[in-house]
Amino acid sequence: MLDHLLILTAVMLVSGILGGLVNYYQMLFTEEDPAGLARCLIMGLCGALMVPIFLKFTQSDLLIEIQGDPSRLLIFTGYCLLAAIASRMFVFNAARRQLRDASIARARVENLEQEIRAMQLEMMPLLEHEIEGDPDQGPTLDFNQIRKLDDNALHVLGLLNNGDCVFRSLAGMAQEGGMETNSVARALNSLLVLEMVGKIHSHLGIRWYITDKGRQVVRRRRAQVA
Repeated sequence: MLDHLLILTAVMLVSGILGGLVNYYQMLFTEEDPAGLARCLIMGLCGALMVPIFLKFTQSDLLIEIQGDPSRLLIFTGYCLLAAIASRMFVFNAARRQLRDASIARARVENLEQEIRAMQLEMMPLLEHEIEGDPDQGPTLDFNQIRKLDDNALHVLGLLNNGDCVFRSLAGMAQEGGMETNSVARALNSLLVLEMVGKIHSHLGIRWYITDKGRQVVRRRRAQVA
């Protein structure tokens, strides 16, 4: 009986080592790991040593049959070698699954960060509108730029400054100001170059807003009129 157990143990150990070597030489083509040999050998030995448990679960009498028929030892050896080689597939499949889940989670985090950045860009004009800034730290006005503004541009600035909404649509300003859409678009583009207005891409489409520099221009025009 002792000799039988020693033979089975030797078969499992040798099969585990052989299976680990097979896995190691397969892994060399795709990975560079200084601890790969030791890892493959350990996984191979663990897989081979677990064969008796699998045989017990399947209610197989192979271990007993080997005593009466030594040729059955070859079948047991094949099971051990197969389990040793398959151990790497189970472990590395689990690792790939974890890497895939991590990649999905990373992509979701990146999408969330992009959404947060877009939300911050949308909220910035609203905060600038509601929070009073320091006059000494405001944008510097170029009077030559102000003199170049035509009546349409000044009218559009007034619509943006006096509107009920911070972010306004092109069609809404054209309707309220009694202007053609093309005229409003040209005025907005010229004001955008001068950084007197800005635009955002919301879920409703492009929306325009007046900047702090544009509000200073409106206040200066009112002071000149008064």
